[in-house]
Amino acid sequence: MRRRENMILKTIKDKGLKITPQRQLIGEVLDRNKTHPSAEDVYNKVVKVAPTVSIATVYKTLNSLADLGVIQKLDVGDGKAHFDPDVTPHSHFVCLRCKKIFDISTTIPLPDLGEDFKVVRAQAVYYGYCRKCQELNKGEE
Repeated sequence: MRRRENMILKTIKDKGLKITPQRQLIGEVLDRNKTHPSAEDVYNKVVKVAPTVSIATVYKTLNSLADLGVIQKLDVGDGKAHFDPDVTPHSHFVCLRCKKIFDISTTIPLPDLGEDFKVVRAQAVYYGYCRKCQELNKGEE
């Protein structure tokens, strides 16, 4: 088992929650997936292994893990929540053509907000065309 998955399971235990087979399976799917899956994407992988797991269980588990800070919940403007197991500071790039979400290493420094505000989460999402889609776009011009 890789470290990130252990962190998911450890955090679940630390919060007093049981590590159910469903939670473990969802954690494994996230650990193996680098594409920022939606809840539906996770469900489609989970149900192949455990057909009795409901989409509601997947949604609830993903949202719980995001609330615990174990995974990131992303809003990239497509009407679906996406989930990222990488909680280290980084930004995202969304290709407008193929809709893939990429991790990028740039981060935006927080402005000085004084004592009136306490930032607990920030998200930067850039939109454009990935290299592959830029090439495809050239052929359509």
